[in-house]
Amino acid sequence: MEEKKKKFKRVPVEIPVDQITPLDITCGSTKCEDELHCFRMSNRDIKKHGKDGVCKECGADLIDWNRIHKQDIQDAEFVFKSMKNELIRHVYWHTPINPKAIEKVQKLSKNDQAVRARKILKQRIGKEQNYNEGRQTPMVGEEIVSYAQHATGTCCRRCLEYWHDIPAGTNLTEDQMDYCVELVLRYVEERVPTEEVVTN
Repeated sequence: MEEKKKKFKRVPVEIPVDQITPLDITCGSTKCEDELHCFRMSNRDIKKHGKDGVCKECGADLIDWNRIHKQDIQDAEFVFKSMKNELIRHVYWHTPINPKAIEKVQKLSKNDQAVRARKILKQRIGKEQNYNEGRQTPMVGEEIVSYAQHATGTCCRRCLEYWHDIPAGTNLTEDQMDYCVELVLRYVEERVPTEEVVTN
């Protein structure tokens, strides 16, 4: 039986950022010396740094949470720039995407991409209690929505709550779902060459 690969809590200094894959890390991993952090804090982390919303490891205070928590899709560029300060989000914004995932999404119109993303998001994060919470979004694979969810903090209800101020324990409203779908679509738009995506 193949041994499960151990994921880094803190990525060693000697490993370059561009060699880190999604399978090497978790949402809580850090590489602070390269200014890639984790902002999901436990009560212990908050006590250690004396406040919430900073890097749990080094205390770097880089995120304008009030602005991000407005859930303004017109401000998506700022939201994404902020999220790229977090190691796991940075990796998903830069990691190679499975060619089959790209091929599948290139065959879909923008409207079909939205329909597909909504269906997947409803299944994975839409309900008050989601089956297998925290593990329902694959780290890699042949579905681009999975990559997009990790990159945009819509992968589980815990990440959704601290990045987007959408509380766990409730079903997503239509407005919240619309916001999450649009984040996914904008990730796809940035990561997949536009001239190759179906436009009708």
